[in-house]
Amino acid sequence: MTSRNNSYFEHVRASGRVFSFLGLLLGATGGVVTGVAIKGLIGDPLVSGGGAVAFYATFSASSLITLFVMLNYLMMSLQVSKDGLDIKFGMKTASVERVELIAVRVADTRSRMSRALGQDGRKISQMWTVLGVGSGIEIDVLSGQNGEGDGDDGKAETWFVSSRDPARLCEKLASLIDRAGGNQLPDRTESVPVI
Repeated sequence: MTSRNNSYFEHVRASGRVFSFLGLLLGATGGVVTGVAIKGLIGDPLVSGGGAVAFYATFSASSLITLFVMLNYLMMSLQVSKDGLDIKFGMKTASVERVELIAVRVADTRSRMSRALGQDGRKISQMWTVLGVGSGIEIDVLSGQNGEGDGDDGKAETWFVSSRDPARLCEKLASLIDRAGGNQLPDRTESVPVI
């Protein structure tokens, strides 16, 4: 995590326990497939016929899915610059320009599941979460501006963004909003103040 004047960069990684569990799972599934294949090459196969097809397909798919999760859901980078917020998360990216930012606040620390199921009056439109990181910020963004919203210009949607240092990230984004003159929603939509 680095901070220089008004810029900010954070590399959010999943906890070591999540990496360890997924690495162990990947090693176990890959090891089983390799072991069974070698046994079949040097001696009597452990599985044959239709059972072999199902076995290899299942364990290979499990290994690929675990690898996909490891590459796409365990690391995210956040970049705050004078232009706004850039998020890179696996194969997904998002940019929120400074004029699209309405409000920012530190979010309660909780799991992704409890956040998705929570009915605390604020609907989260997008969750940029890293497995095992429950802390972060909520930002209110003008929807329809960057192709991410519902296409109804002038309304706000709330995003959750994981962060290991949500207070500092919130501070940097709040200063961007202040410099932009405190972006306002039309009167028909209630704005949440910057905290």
